[in-house]
Amino acid sequence: MRIFWLAPCTLITISFNSLALDVKQRFDHLDKDKNGFLSEQELSSQPHLQKRIAQWDTDKDQQISLLEFKHYLTNKS
Repeated sequence: MRIFWLAPCTLITISFNSLALDVKQRFDHLDKDKNGFLSEQELSSQPHLQKRIAQWDTDKDQQISLLEFKHYLTNKS
């Protein structure tokens, strides 16, 4: 019976880890100056992302953190 539950649990864990890695890779790709934040200038090549910067910037510091970016990607409708 334990083996029956082991496979789904393993797949879920791998899936969550893959999602986290994918978010980090996307963020790192966009973070051209590698300062750990996305600026409006860094998002200028991605107009569909740039126009949403005000929605993501929950702390209103004019830049997007990895946490804000992750929140957007995992909660967008």
